[in-house]
Parts: sequence; structure tokens; C-alpha cells
Amino acid sequence: MSEKETFLVLDGNSLLHRAWHALPPLTTKDGTVVNAAYGFAMTIEKMLNIYKPDFMVVAWDLPGKTFRHEIYKEYKGHREKKEQELYDQIPIIQDLLDAYGIPSVDAEGYEADDVIATLSQKAGQENIQTLVITGDLDSLQLVDETTNVVFFQKGISQTKTYDVQAVQDRYGLTPKELVDYKALRGDPSDNIPGVPGVGEKTATSLMQEYGNLEGIFKALDADKIEEKFAKKLRGQKEEAFTSRKLVELIYDVPGSFKFSSAKVTEPDKQVLLKMFQDLEFRSLIRKYADVPEPIFNAKVLSPAILVMDDSKKIPEVLRNAKMLGVMIAEQQPDLFGGSQAAISVSDGKTTVVISNPKKKDFAVIESLLKKTNLIVTHDLKKLLHQLTLSFRASEASREISNSRSLRSAGACPERSRRGLGRDDGGVFDTMIASYLLHSGSRAHDLTSVTYKHLNKKLPELPESFATEKEYKKLGAITAALPKLKTALEKEMKKSSVDKVFSEIEMPLIKILFVMEQNGVQLDSEALSKFSKELKTKLEKLEEKIIKLAGEQFNVHSPAQLKEILFEKLSLPTKGIKKTKTGYSTAASELEKLWDKHEIIPLISKNRELAKLQSTYVEALPKLVADDERVHTTYNQTVTATGRLSSSDPNLQNIPIKTELGREIRKAFIAPKGKDLIAADYSQIELRLVAVIAKDKPFIQAFQEGADIHTRTASEVWEVDEASVTKDQRRAAKAINFGIIYGMGARSLSRSTGLSFSEAKDFIDRYFQIHHAVRDYLAETKIKAHEDGYVETMFGRRRYLPEIQSGIPMLVAQAERMAINMPVQGTAADIMKMSMIEVDAWLEKDKTSARMLMQVHDELVLECDEKDVEGVVKILKEKMEGVASFEVPLVVDVEVGKNWGEMKSI
Repeated sequence: MSEKETFLVLDGNSLLHRAWHALPPLTTKDGTVVNAAYGFAMTIEKMLNIYKPDFMVVAWDLPGKTFRHEIYKEYKGHREKKEQELYDQIPIIQDLLDAYGIPSVDAEGYEADDVIATLSQKAGQENIQTLVITGDLDSLQLVDETTNVVFFQKGISQTKTYDVQAVQDRYGLTPKELVDYKALRGDPSDNIPGVPGVGEKTATSLMQEYGNLEGIFKALDADKIEEKFAKKLRGQKEEAFTSRKLVELIYDVPGSFKFSSAKVTEPDKQVLLKMFQDLEFRSLIRKYADVPEPIFNAKVLSPAILVMDDSKKIPEVLRNAKMLGVMIAEQQPDLFGGSQAAISVSDGKTTVVISNPKKKDFAVIESLLKKTNLIVTHDLKKLLHQLTLSFRASEASREISNSRSLRSAGACPERSRRGLGRDDGGVFDTMIASYLLHSGSRAHDLTSVTYKHLNKKLPELPESFATEKEYKKLGAITAALPKLKTALEKEMKKSSVDKVFSEIEMPLIKILFVMEQNGVQLDSEALSKFSKELKTKLEKLEEKIIKLAGEQFNVHSPAQLKEILFEKLSLPTKGIKKTKTGYSTAASELEKLWDKHEIIPLISKNRELAKLQSTYVEALPKLVADDERVHTTYNQTVTATGRLSSSDPNLQNIPIKTELGREIRKAFIAPKGKDLIAADYSQIELRLVAVIAKDKPFIQAFQEGADIHTRTASEVWEVDEASVTKDQRRAAKAINFGIIYGMGARSLSRSTGLSFSEAKDFIDRYFQIHHAVRDYLAETKIKAHEDGYVETMFGRRRYLPEIQSGIPMLVAQAERMAINMPVQGTAADIMKMSMIEVDAWLEKDKTSARMLMQVHDELVLECDEKDVEGVVKILKEKMEGVASFEVPLVVDVEVGKNWGEMKSI
């Protein structure tokens, strides 16, 4: 065999445990924990790519005792058994290895290290270079001219390769001398006793002086060893030599291994891809997505994919289709820009792809969409933006924008509540359907959804279109849509989320599309002025921080900050999380040190200002379009509770109640002659807690219009409401808003200034009064364990597979989600329903008002000054009347020239 041949031997159990601890407890949709399997697969990919080995195996420990337990029954005796979810991943990993063509090897009565030693020696005899991949430094004793060890230094991401010189540099010993070195110092992790009192330095010194155990104890018998060492060694010879038997690896494990069985070949990509999709390893799915197409091709769903440049040739069967899938592909996909490459329509059997569509082609497609009963697409809002751009770019824009069906979809600024298709039909968005079925997932791309619900793999959408094959890929994707719609619709009915789909989410899409098109005007000059003020404040803050630190350092460098806090200032580290580089300086950790030094609040303030500066004050002007307005993107399929999120910019993260937040909001302005109107649901989540928990004290207080926090403080402290102090009300407010987020005595104490015992007593008294809330919290957890899901008052569901996990952290997290979701999700449903109701009213009355933004529980409109009074009155009525409960919904309305300076009306 060639000298260049390389043999990779991977320590399976070592990597398993490394991946388990290095990665968060990732789970699939059904709750299976797969973090170790994912880390293992990524490592295999990395090793194959870096080392390009000729041969490869993975060695495993077997359950049960080994010969070392016969030598020393306490060997590894103190090791705690890990969660079962760790061991359950071994068969998954071994199945993955089979797909890679990498053998798993083991030997009864021996450890994986012994198997590795035996194989590395066999490889050396055949002049094959061995690389041992492990997180166990015991393997360094194997290093020689033909064997190196690749050691995982940090988690599974960083490695260090040890050859003979590297071992010598680290320990001052040869690899073979490490056996006796470890026999002397012992190893607590394996419960190897060693010689009591002999640590690393002593063991190294003795080994360098005397070479091995025999030499050391011979010198001891001859009184040649210094007394400070000798007194530790006397009477310990048997323990030392027993420890050596435990440490030393075996090179002659019985077996009939042949290198031909470990020859690295191309993996079975079809099997691997299916496994990665089942395990939801999205990064690896993308890597293996371009496998040959027996998994999915045009023949599966569409026997005919016609690529044409003349839409007049569209077959009659599509002209009369009752349901059409439609997709538009762009050369450079961009929500508000990009050139069209192709448009594709399909009834699931016959598919047409029109390359580089022109005026007449859009007119024909418009006619098809107008006639069909149902249009199926993936990400309708994006399609609407694409259609709008197409129509604007086309000479046919006037004819098409006059079309009733497309106008109703929002393809031009006029509003309508109808869908893309005819009056007796509508639109089905497969992305939205996937989200409602799997709200806890982010995998709502068309490839993932199709695989999940049709067990078919779609081709990747090409980045550019030059050949018929690339156009046909778009056709195959479009052809999947009608059949995918049928599967998703069936699942939604089964899960009872079909009403949320048809009555809330689908009508909302067109409203969000119009809001994104509307945008909101931005005062860039005001932000520029504010930016200079922030810069001055940041400089002054940093000066104070550096003065308190007693030396110059980069305040924004975590490494330098860590050194200042924990070394220079010697702040306590008890309870502070450790990262790979030392103690953490994350906000959550610094909060634990809030009262320990005056530098901590200043650092937190500095971070807050710096984040506002970079995220909003400097970034927002760069997002202003030609119309001098900022156009955010609303994300409908991100949050598991149903709330909308937004991006570019993220409106949800602008601080609401701080002065700095208000300064940023001041830059969102009304054009000349108009006002902004902000309508905010008051204490909606607390009102919903009262309703869902059927808590009579809360219900009565809200019915009477009481100040809910003053009422709570009055009840808990048993004083008249007029006698409630500001501190008492603040404590009541903290617990009222924090109760569904699991706020405990420690958090309440930290946020209010109460002592821990006072906070605990407060919570005890609180639950004596609001025992229905306490019962709701307990019963919801129980029900979530029984059903595996929770839902809102309107039927939106969130499945919680993690709640069946044996990992306490995951179970606790799922229980918190179970409590939060019915409240937060119902609030989200109410906001979306109110947007639909307000949109219908605005369209009917043809007022000058239009919706611009939705942030948290707030809806922001723009309106002519003359119409403000009438709009405010009806807006409040519509939002408060969208749902009826025992507790009234209350909407606070404010009006102003900018979003930061508004007055109640």
C-alpha cells in the first residue's frame, strides 16, 4: 500500500459525549433529541473534507464491564449515567455511519481505546498513516511515527493534532512515558487511583528523572529520591502498577478486521438525504439536495413540463383548470427589486414555464389567474410583491391593474378583501399552512414542507436560468403545489387549525402586503442629530467606565471586559456561567452582579446605547426608499405564538417606554397635512389571563374599570386602594405582568427592591387571592403533558413534543411555553382579527386612513388631519368589539405628528 494512504479512527463515545455537551438539546418536530447525532454528522463531514482519508472506522464502547473492572472493581465506578436521550442517539449515529459506508467497530470486554490501539498498530505494520480522532487524552500514548492524534480542544469545533514532538512539547515526556505518568498522578474522571499526593508536576519530574515506574521504585528502594517525593511513594507501589494496568491500552484485541471493509467510498446520498430530512439537519439537507432525481422529478407530479417563450401556446387544459399552482422566479430574488426570470403555472399534471415573460405573457397569465377557482402558491405575500413589480415594469400594467382579481390581491394600491381568484374561489398559501401545523419550527421553505407532507424531494430553485433544465426545475417545484395543498388542507382539518388559516392568516396576507407597500415616512435629519447626541453620551459613559476600571481598555471587548471585572476588580464569580474563553459577560450574567460594583450598571447602559445607535439610529436612514419612507417586512411564520415579527427594520425591538426609544420613534413621522394614529390594546394579556383562568377578582376589577395594579396591591397588603404606596403598586405590577412568564421570588425581589422573604410572602398571598390563576398554571402544564399541545381561544395550536423529553431543561422550557402560548397567542389572534376588521371598514368607508405598522399590541395608521376625529372613534369601536369576553377589551388611542410624541384623544 502507498505511504500516502491515511486511516481515520474516530472514538465514537468520546465524540458522542462532546457533541452532547457542546450543542443545545436540538429536537425534531416529534420531540426526538438529536443534538449529538447532528454534531457527529457535522464532524464526519469535516473530517472527510479536511483529511480525505483512504480508510475510516468509528470505534465504540459496548455496554457492560471490561477486563479493567476485573483488575479494579471501582474503575469508572463514580461515573453518572447520562440522560437516556444521549444513548438513544447511538443507533441513529450508527445508521448514519452505515449510509456513509463507515464501519462501526467494537469488542466485548474491551474499550473503544483498545480497539483503536489495535487498529492503529495494524495500520502501522502495513505502512498506513493513522489519525485518531478523539476528545480523550489517554490516546496520546498511541502517538508514534505512523499514528497522530487529533484532539477536540473546545467542544467539537476546534482541534489540535499531536505528533511525537507536540506530545513532548506539552508534557515534557514521550508518548509511551505518558502511561506511567498517568499511573502516578491517577485520573479522577476514570476513577484511577494513582499515587495519592502525586500531581502533574511531581509525576512529570519523577518520569523525567527515572524514565518509568520500575526506575522510580528502584530509586525509592535505594533512597535516591528526595524525601518530599519519597514519602508520597512509600507503600504505593502496588497501587501505581495497578493503575498502569488500567491506563495502558491493549494492542491485541481479538478480531478479524480488514482494511478493505473500511475503504472510504462515496456515501449513499439518497439514504443520507432522507435521514437528514427525517432528523431535520437543514444545513446538511442543503448540501445533499443536488443528488440525482429519483427521489423527486417532474414525472412524479407532472408528466408534462413545457418551457416556452410564448404564452399563447399554453394548453387548453390549463386555461380551464379549477386549481393552479403559480410561482415566479427571479434572477436575484429581492422583495422590492430584481429582474424576472420565469413564471410557472401548473394544475399538478401539466405545467408551463414561461421564460423571460413579457407584456403579452403577463396578460395571459392574468387571464388564467382570473378564471381559476383556486390559486396555490408558497409565500403569497412575496408573490404579490413580484406581481406588482412585474406589472409596473410591463407596458401592460394599466390593463392588468384594472383586473378585478389582481387588484383585489393588492397588486395595485387599491384595497379589497377578496383573493387572487374568482369570487367563488381564493388563494391557498402552503407556507402559511405549514406554519399553522408546525408553529414551533422555522422549516417552512417549500423543499422542507414538500418533503414533510408528500415525502418527495424538490429540486433546488436555480440561482440563474440559462438552460431548459433549469426552467424545468421551476416547473417541477410549481407542479408540487396542487398536491401539496391537498395534503396540507387535510392535516389542518385534522388538527382543527383550518379556521385560523381561512379566517385569520389568509385574509391578513393581503393587508400586510399593502402595509409593506405603504411604509412610513422617516425623518433622517432628526436621526442624524440624535446620532451625534448618542455619540457624546457614549463617550462620557466610556470615560466613567474606564475611570472605575482604573486602566484603559476596550469597553466593547468581552475578553478585555472579563479581565477587568473578574481579575482586576475581583468581582465574585459564583453563579456566573463559564464559556470556552472564561467567565461570561453576557447581560444575563452581569445582571447577577448589578449590586456588586457601580461599573456594572454603566456597562449595561453603554451596551443599550451602543445597540440603539447601530441597530436603529445609524441603520434606519440606510433603509429609506426613494419615496422617503421605510418599508419593513412583516414575518407571518416566525413566532410560535402567532405574533407578527418584522425585519429591515425590526420595529418590535424599538424600546417603548424609555426616553431613548421615544427619540427613535420621533423619527417616524406623518407627511404634511396628515397625522399618525396609534391604537394600543390596554393590558390585553392580563385581561386574557383573567378570562382564561376565570379569576373572579381580576374579572371584577376589569369590569369595574379599576387600576388593576393598585387593586392587586390593595388586596395583597389588605389596605384601601387610596393607601397603596408607589412601591406596593410597583411590586403588584411586576407580579401581574410576570406571573405567566414564571416570575419567582428572586426575580420579583430583584425587580422591586423587596427582600427575598418579602417577595416570597407577596407571591404566597397573591396566589391565595388569585387561586384560579394558580390553578390555571398547574392545570395547563398537566394538560400539555397529556395532549402534547396547547391552543388559543380561537383554535391556534402549538405542539410541544419537548414536554415528553426526559431532559429536565427541555421539559421546563416546554411547560413555560404551554403557559404563555394560550395567552400570548390569543392576544395575537385578536390583533390580527382587528386588522382584518379595520381593513374591511377602511375599504368600505373609503377614508383617507391607511394602516402603516403593527407593533406588539399597537396598530399605527396615517390619516388626513380633517378625518382624525371620525377615524379615531370608529377605530376604537372596531378594535374593542372584535371579540367579546367577560372582561372588556380596552383600546387607548393617541394622535400626533410623529410616533414618539403623541397625545391621548
